Amino acid sequence: MTADVVRQAFTWIESVAVPADGGPCWREAGEPFDDLYAGTAGVLLGCAEVVAAGAYPPGGVPAGAAPPVTGSGSGAGSALDRVAAGARDRLVHLARHKPDAATLPDDGVFGGWAGAAVALRAWGRVTGDPVARDAAASVTARIAERLRDRPVDPERCSDVISGDAGILLTLLDDTGRPVVAQAAHVLADGLVGLAEEHPDGPHWRMRAGDERLMPGFSHGTAGVAYALAVAGVTLRRDDLLDTAVRAADGLLAMGDQPDGWALPLLVPPRPDRPAVNFGWCHGPTGTVRLFTLLDTVDPQPRWQRAVDGCLRALRDSGLPQRRYPGYWDNLARCCGTAGVGQLLVDRYRATADPALLAWAHRLAEDVLARTVSTPTGVAWSNTEHTRTPAELPPEPGFMQGAAGIASWLARLAAPTTAPVLPWL
Repeated sequence: MTADVVRQAFTWIESVAVPADGGPCWREAGEPFDDLYAGTAGVLLGCAEVVAAGAYPPGGVPAGAAPPVTGSGSGAGSALDRVAAGARDRLVHLARHKPDAATLPDDGVFGGWAGAAVALRAWGRVTGDPVARDAAASVTARIAERLRDRPVDPERCSDVISGDAGILLTLLDDTGRPVVAQAAHVLADGLVGLAEEHPDGPHWRMRAGDERLMPGFSHGTAGVAYALAVAGVTLRRDDLLDTAVRAADGLLAMGDQPDGWALPLLVPPRPDRPAVNFGWCHGPTGTVRLFTLLDTVDPQPRWQRAVDGCLRALRDSGLPQRRYPGYWDNLARCCGTAGVGQLLVDRYRATADPALLAWAHRLAEDVLARTVSTPTGVAWSNTEHTRTPAELPPEPGFMQGAAGIASWLARLAAPTTAPVLPWL
């Protein structure tokens, strides 16, 4: 059943593509996007994850599945073939002809050029596509050159989603070239310089001067510390790793709770927002990535306790039960069930603990029960309880839509395969 749902998800993704120069792109809220979060790059990353899982190889359909249904595209092969080829061609076109286009307005990993490089590199690795690899390398080199000449801006974003931490993670995957390695050092030093020293250790705001800290992975300390830890290992700089460790220790103190370990969503809190979040973006699903990385680099009992605490918080949260309106209304990678499920698959691969895999399958049952059937395939709708109707339009992208959910289901069907991006 899962393989057929993955197939149908990509027929739907194909059906909602819109024509653009070089290849198709995809829309969010009616606007075309090529980024990693909601657009073309995220669709290609989803294709790469499915292929890497071996659940849906290019040029064919899963064993026992019906022939692929043609959506908006045409030609031989599966819907995934056509979606991947179109997304790859669009990003290669942008890399070759529009390196500074407003289509990708900045160099951030989820909204800009770094995300295009991530997706092209992922596709090149899992398929051996040299054109995709070369396009990714050219994008990364241009980002590095821009960073080398970038004026100092104390108000620049530091986070994983939009800012220097996400760009740093992208560059660290391609430091064999001197210009990229140099830019990675510059970015890492700049992030250290943006740290705010608190009694419990360094913290980062999304932008200097923001009223509140968001200490989770997507916009704050956990994500920046993760990027610095990877940089410390890749660039062989103990000073960066030491900064990441001090930040992680501060997060341990901030998130220590009797019923599991979870960071506050905002510091100081807001009365109209929940105290904690459980997704990849702001909760233990994302922050645990920092602790698992540090436990790999320098195994210490406190890191394993932190990993266990994150999993306990997720289990005790009751998700995916919707305990009250707005409690758990998201199915996707960034804020919802698929992100938690992806973490459980990754932890199963690391530990071979069958309870983690069984937990992931229970989450998948809930996601599959909420599949939306359309004339061209299947999709998923997130919920906004303050709106009428509460069900939001389905999205095709990676972080909030079908590409991310379907690729997680493919990973769940092949749980011992390696993740394409260990931090997502």
